[in-house]
Amino acid sequence: MSDIFEISETSVERFLNSTPKAVRFFLDMHAACIGCGFARFCTLKDVVEIYQLDQKLFLEELAKITARKH
Repeated sequence: MSDIFEISETSVERFLNSTPKAVRFFLDMHAACIGCGFARFCTLKDVVEIYQLDQKLFLEELAKITARKH
């Protein structure tokens, strides 16, 4: 599965529920996703587009956070 497909399908809420340590990452990126009522509808790809983030760096950081999850 490609990274593009995964971030297009993964909601912010689902990602944060599965990886609570990612909260700090979203705060550091100045993304207002934490506590947002639309987090269940927005995908990670939406976050990249809305906040005009570098997708490659975004994915690299998410991979690091996910690897440290346990």
